Amino acid sequence: MTKRSRDETPVRKPLLLLGSFVSWLIALLLIVSAGLPERAIYTGVSQGDGPRVAPEIGSLAPPFQAATLDGSIDSARLLGQPLLLNFWATWCAPCALEMAELQRLHETLQSAVVIGVNLGESASAVSAWAEAYHLTFDLVVDPGGSIARLYALRGQPSTYVIAPDGTIRHIFFGAADAAAFIEALLPLIG
Repeated sequence: MTKRSRDETPVRKPLLLLGSFVSWLIALLLIVSAGLPERAIYTGVSQGDGPRVAPEIGSLAPPFQAATLDGSIDSARLLGQPLLLNFWATWCAPCALEMAELQRLHETLQSAVVIGVNLGESASAVSAWAEAYHLTFDLVVDPGGSIARLYALRGQPSTYVIAPDGTIRHIFFGAADAAAFIEALLPLIG
């Protein structure tokens, strides 16, 4: 290297770093100002002129009909009241911790509906679990995982807070306590 190029190197490096930083900043500003597309546009199902049905915040919750331990349930019939939809399994340790919180919520906040959807287990296993944990809210048996697929479930426990109009307002990935659930549900109670 010549003396001239060694002298330019200390100046060029900070300029390259500054240029890189400014480029990233401009790119970020362009993305923020243009906005990102809503995933529901790509993952949801169209309902004519209405909102799309998708397992996303701000979209209509996917409707389902399923067997419970005591009969059956149709989620469309629950419109008009807040709904807390929890996906769980008996082998899931965080789910076991969350069951007492869901029961407390069910007993405390009677203006909201709590439904637990069991993933892939038999009705007898779910019934034994309900007895062991003294659960009185509706427990859905989803042995084939059809409801889990509707909600594109990532893992359990996962809990969806659904407004009276059927839109998903909040999603909890992982265990949460009754206070967090109540905080998410209170704005939905009229």
